[in-house]
Amino acid sequence: MDTVEEDVEEYSWRDVVLPRLISSTQERGLDREPAGERRRGRDILVAVDHGPNSRHAFHWALAHLCRLSDTLHLILAVSS
Repeated sequence: MDTVEEDVEEYSWRDVVLPRLISSTQERGLDREPAGERRRGRDILVAVDHGPNSRHAFHWALAHLCRLSDTLHLILAVSS
């Protein structure tokens, strides 16, 4: 059985454009909570590799799951 070579788009984390959440809330006149009163954020884990689906999963998690108080952890999957 032969291995199948697929074209894989490689990218760097530097290519990712993060949403500008903080500046957009300040423009609307919303005040941020004081540090002592801030709610504890969630830990969100996203498994990634060097494929385009991982990049999509990362962007999806940022857009649909993450709040300002959350921490997003990326788990890199490497084949042996």
